[in-house]
Amino acid sequence: MTVKEKQTTLIVTIGAFFAFLIFGFTDNLKGPILPVLLEEFSLSYAQGSNVLLMLYLGFMLSILGSGFIAGKYGNRYVLLLSGIIISAAIAGMSLVQEKVLLYPLFFSVGIALGGIELGANGAITDIYHEKSSKYLNLLAVFHSAGSMASPWIVGILLEKGLPWQTVYKGSIVPILFLPLIFLFLKLTAREVKINRPENDNQDSDSFLNLNLCLLAFLIFLYVASEIGFASWIVDYLYKVKNFSLKSASIMLTAFWGLMLLGRLIASFVVERIGYIKSLIITVCLALIFFGAGTLPGKLFSYLLPLTGFFFALIFPTATALAARIFPYNKHKVLSFLFFFAGLGGLAGPWVVGYSANWRGIAIGFPMLIFFIIGTLIILFVLKTRLRL
Repeated sequence: MTVKEKQTTLIVTIGAFFAFLIFGFTDNLKGPILPVLLEEFSLSYAQGSNVLLMLYLGFMLSILGSGFIAGKYGNRYVLLLSGIIISAAIAGMSLVQEKVLLYPLFFSVGIALGGIELGANGAITDIYHEKSSKYLNLLAVFHSAGSMASPWIVGILLEKGLPWQTVYKGSIVPILFLPLIFLFLKLTAREVKINRPENDNQDSDSFLNLNLCLLAFLIFLYVASEIGFASWIVDYLYKVKNFSLKSASIMLTAFWGLMLLGRLIASFVVERIGYIKSLIITVCLALIFFGAGTLPGKLFSYLLPLTGFFFALIFPTATALAARIFPYNKHKVLSFLFFFAGLGGLAGPWVVGYSANWRGIAIGFPMLIFFIIGTLIILFVLKTRLRL
């Protein structure tokens, strides 16, 4: 690899990490802001779920289009377009005053996030094929860092009585760096040649087999759990467990902080323990801590953020497993998996929101336990099939 190619690889890696920092920050503004949106725009839980649905509908459609663009033009082009779209969407969110505009703006954010999801993961697996689990977990660390920062910042601003749009206004300048990074690369850098591993089995790379479908369902169930948790925990703690909005937002910050720590640790241990074994252990522990955290009483609620520590490695490790099993159809495989991630992101908040609309958030939020149980079941099936 030439010096120029090494520089390009480094900048693409930094750009992917920064893109995931923006991803985590932007995506997780919705959790602490959602209770304020419900009150300010007189939205029911069902209407709030529909707003979130638009975000993940945009995410899913973006995944389909981004896979095609990545396959034809490269992951950097996807990240450039996503950076432009998210910059425009955040500028719009900073100015919105009518609830009808929430739907197209959340949809646009979803379009951008879908492109970042596929483009950044694709770029990292292209560059670091043999160490994809390590670098995908490190990539996810930046998502967790952004996710941790957003509820903390929103909690402080809301506590001071500032309008929720303020956080979007303050985000515009740093987010603009994302498209600028990849615009610079597009104008100055050459493509890095990616070598396929010689020992891969072409026969294992047939698209849309049962193992891939099981991985897709696994990701669907997990993402439903994670996004449902992040979207509604603040409202749950605020209205059911009698936390203040600031304290509830800090709990969400702790969730993402522990996820960051978990992903940092996972980047060094997953390859040693094994993908499937690591996944089964952490999902079991996440199930225990989530179940305990929803028991009656405020004291048990402090266990909920620990769910994030055990959620940490699930998505990046499942993605790395898919990249290892299907190295040649990777753009198609990642598009397929991330489409199901979008479905999960849609389903989790929707199930909680509509359950809360029917029976209250005290019943709606704990419904996420069924998604976690489903994740564990799929892992045992995959363990049997893959003999890992």
